[in-house]
This record gives sequence, structure tokens and C-alpha cells, in this order.
Amino acid sequence: MPGWIVLAALFVLFFIVFLLVFTFGGGQPGVAGVWDVAMIGGYSALFVLLQMFFLTGRPLERPFYEGKFFIRLHEYAGYLVLLLIVAHVGGGLWAEPLLLQDLWPPALPVMQTGVLASFIVIILAIVSQPRWKLAVFRNARIFRYCHYGLAAALLCLTGLHAWQADFRTAMPALTVSLAGLSVVALAVPLSVRVLAARPRRGGRRQRKTAGFALPVVVALGCVGLLVPVLCAVWLDR
Repeated sequence: MPGWIVLAALFVLFFIVFLLVFTFGGGQPGVAGVWDVAMIGGYSALFVLLQMFFLTGRPLERPFYEGKFFIRLHEYAGYLVLLLIVAHVGGGLWAEPLLLQDLWPPALPVMQTGVLASFIVIILAIVSQPRWKLAVFRNARIFRYCHYGLAAALLCLTGLHAWQADFRTAMPALTVSLAGLSVVALAVPLSVRVLAARPRRGGRRQRKTAGFALPVVVALGCVGLLVPVLCAVWLDR
């Protein structure tokens, strides 16, 4: 079986399990259809963000594809995070238009972290473009450090936002699990750089595989958009 299909299947499986655990793990009833979809969709954005720390753009041993595949995978996942955030915010405002008033001072802490996280996502999306990358950063090393710093701040703010919202995370085990996943995710890019010094697998990587990144991210997008709808339907049945 092609490596990209295996990778997509694994991430889809983890994605579904993640959403099911955080949707039903607390045993709380549903609130309202669109609201539940939007809030569970926020967890979709969080999962994709977490997996970006595991798939950092560096080539993996499996699948043994060229580096462009992993770079495209990371890039497209970033766009997916943007899409899921738009769905999360748009769905929340559709279900509760008065939320817009909470964005203005004195803004609620949960809204402050959400807005800050959204701004960081936009900044990352802009400065990661090749033309801006060259204009803002002098070399690749500075870019990597700044990119990781912004991404780490984004993950911390997103986790804090989820904790402040307290949506279906009443059980302490869920909060601790989310914090643990975030810590592991933050550590992965640093450990990958250490492990990169080890001898690598011999042989040539498969070429012309960059296009396979798109169907992997499309599969994640389908899960991120459809599973919250199915979960909300089940909660509100």
C-alpha cells in the first residue's frame, strides 16, 4: 500500500479518536446544533495544529518520500488550520451573534486568547510565504527559530483558549491529557533536530511525491469538518 495512504489512514484514525474523546469523554449533553458543531470544530483545528508539530516538514523514514512531500504536507496543514478556525469562529458567531460584543474591551479572557491565537495564525501564514520569508528573515536558521517560537506561542494560546472555554472538558483527565499532548508536541521538533544527527537510511527517496500531500490533508479536512457535524447530531438527537 502506498505510504501516503498509510499516513493518511493513521492520522484520520487518530483524528477521529481525538474528537470522539473530547466530545463524549466528559459525558456532557449537547447545547445546540450549530454551536456544538462550531465548538467541536475548534478541537479539529487544535488536532491539526498538534500534528503539525509532529510533521514539521522534515523528511521521515516512512514514507520514504522526497522532502517536498513533507514540506507541502506541513504547508497545506497550515492552510487547513486557517480554514477550521474560520469555521469555528463563523459557526460560533452564527449560533450566538452576541459573541461579537465580547471582542471589545473589556474582552473576556477566553476571547482574548482566541483573538491572539488567530492573529498568530495569520502572521505565520504570511511570513511563511517564500517572498515574505526572504524579506523578513535573513536566513533559514533565523526563520526556523522564529517560526517555532510563534508556533509554540500559538499552541499554548490555543490550549489555554480551549481550557478557558471549558467546552466538554469538565473531567480533569481531559484537561491533563490536552496539556500533556501539548507538551509532547512542543518537544517533538526539538528532539527531531537532535535525532537528525544520527545515521540515516540509505537509498534514494521516491521522487515526484509532493502531490500526494494534498489528498492526505484533504482527508484530514473531511474529518475535521464532517465529524463535528456527526457528533453534534448525535448529541442533539
